[in-house]
Amino acid sequence: MQQGVVLAVALIMLVLITLLGMSAMRSTIMEERMASNSRNDNIAFQLAETTLRQAEANLLADPQATSILSALSQSVGLGACEILLNNEDFTDQARWDAIACDYAGNADVGITRTAHYFIEFVRAEIPAIPGTTPPRNCYYRITARAYGPDVNSAVTLQSTYKFNACS
Repeated sequence: MQQGVVLAVALIMLVLITLLGMSAMRSTIMEERMASNSRNDNIAFQLAETTLRQAEANLLADPQATSILSALSQSVGLGACEILLNNEDFTDQARWDAIACDYAGNADVGITRTAHYFIEFVRAEIPAIPGTTPPRNCYYRITARAYGPDVNSAVTLQSTYKFNACS
């Protein structure tokens, strides 16, 4: 009789240890997924920041960027990168893939989608003295989107770029 009770208790203990082990394994798997998602988002963020800096460098290198008339007529020379202010739906992935400018650098291994950016002319400051046209500040908004190794990791960043002497 005692042998039957010992067997039953041992089986119950084995079931409890198995459940405890499965719970620990499930928790470990969840933590590993969270770490992987965090890594993917971090890679996407870094690539978006790099894309933003490349777009700023392209804007700075264009001599037409300080011409308010060129900026208003979207003829700065940035091609499809330059869009009308607030004219794009940045949540529409098809628009990013179709008309945004591509990041021209090398992304990390495992990233299969190209990073993109748009440049928008925001405004030029009004001259301090009415009727005069002294150099004034003008502003551009740059929006960049990049992707991580996972298809679900996408990061969109924006910056405002200021030129001190627009005419």
